[in-house]
Amino acid sequence: MRTANLLALAQGFAAVPDDLCATYEAQLSERDEPLDAIKQHEAESVCALADALLAHEALGRRIFEGYVFSFRIPQISAEFDLLKICDDVVINIELKSEDVGTDRIARQLIRNRHYLAPLERRIHLFTFVSNEGSLFELDGNQHLRRSSFRRLAEVLATTGSPYQGVVEDLFAASNYLVSPLNDTRRFLEGSYFLTNHQAQIKASFVTSCVEATASSEVAPPAFIVYGSAGTGKTLLLYDLARTLGKTRRACVIHCGQLCEGHRLLEQGQTSFAIVTPDEVEQQRLEECGAILVDEAQRLTTSQLECVVTRAAQARVALYLSLDRQQMPTEANRDLAAERVVRTTCPHASIWELSRKIRTNRELVGFIRTLFDLRGSRTTNRTNHVKVACASSTKGAQALVDAFRDDGYQYIAFASIAGAPDAIQIDDCPDTYTVVGQEFNAVVMAVGSDLSMDNNLHRQLLYQGITRARSHIALVVYDNDEFLARVLAC
Repeated sequence: MRTANLLALAQGFAAVPDDLCATYEAQLSERDEPLDAIKQHEAESVCALADALLAHEALGRRIFEGYVFSFRIPQISAEFDLLKICDDVVINIELKSEDVGTDRIARQLIRNRHYLAPLERRIHLFTFVSNEGSLFELDGNQHLRRSSFRRLAEVLATTGSPYQGVVEDLFAASNYLVSPLNDTRRFLEGSYFLTNHQAQIKASFVTSCVEATASSEVAPPAFIVYGSAGTGKTLLLYDLARTLGKTRRACVIHCGQLCEGHRLLEQGQTSFAIVTPDEVEQQRLEECGAILVDEAQRLTTSQLECVVTRAAQARVALYLSLDRQQMPTEANRDLAAERVVRTTCPHASIWELSRKIRTNRELVGFIRTLFDLRGSRTTNRTNHVKVACASSTKGAQALVDAFRDDGYQYIAFASIAGAPDAIQIDDCPDTYTVVGQEFNAVVMAVGSDLSMDNNLHRQLLYQGITRARSHIALVVYDNDEFLARVLAC
């Protein structure tokens, strides 16, 4: 969507029937899909605000330009009633039909400042209470104070040129969705966000931990959290480890090969330790505040039973994060960690992170179609997905190098029995070593050995391309069957 004129928005809301307000707003702002509805009090608040600013139009018509109504940051749960976006500044005006209390107003504006910070513009934050005609402003010291429409008009009049581009482009997912393993510094600084669903799971787990600590009659929680690639499982797990580890050090079990990000996490904090399944036996789990298992679908049955039993015996909270789509074998798919956990912890809670937050919707549609996943749909490929063909391994290598020069991360197929042959490049990871990591752009090479009828091949390809946040490139050589399949997506 794009910015619109506030007067055009307000006068339209006043003129068109209520059931057409959303359609009118969508064409004015070039929104892809109209809002489900625009509530009457929202439309009336916009009209009242515009009327109040008209009294100060002598400051210039610029005060009415460059607004976005009812905007949600893609992929995370953050909404704004009104934003005025310019080259140098962003102004947020929240609309309230009635007084909700200054504490609540202040909390919302403080949170909004946090969400708007990645835009790297000066930020002004206001709340307009329409039934009272009152205006509040959050100052640079996080203090809420009463303001005036003269003050608001002056701020609006001293902005640069209104932003002319697509609004969603300003709110790139990479600004908000941090990988603890690839954006370690930002994670350690707390420069990331949780969705409402992630925050709900976190609050439930932390509350259960506190209750178990306070009473010996309350069993420590055991959570099983399912989620496919891109739903934020790893971020949520490490955020929990940071939070719980502030009072008692947590233990994170990573069921894959440790990478440089794990080492940086170990060095940068003291809230949790990171170990592999082979190291669990040496850990004094009874001293941990919580045990959190990342990529738990990779544990063998005996390893899983060991971890669950030791956690129960030591009365330590247990948190398992799994991806059904990345079960190593069909046999393990039916293993269902739920059965093992519930045998020892009958009170276990099961959660599902279903919404993709890391991967954009074009990639989601492409991956679903390529793998014939449930809910698959044909998608028109955009510049987020590129397919390049080569007639030989040497030609494929050259194309991979070209994508790497453009910033793509090459991921090879893991060198394990039954896996497809791979172009190996020094210092580039494979599908085994990238477990839990993510990159803005990923390139993989698919040769003659890969068959989508082979479950292992499908799993390895899935593990690789789902590491991408924004762009995927597939270099195909000597595999007409796969080429036809991918071009049909």
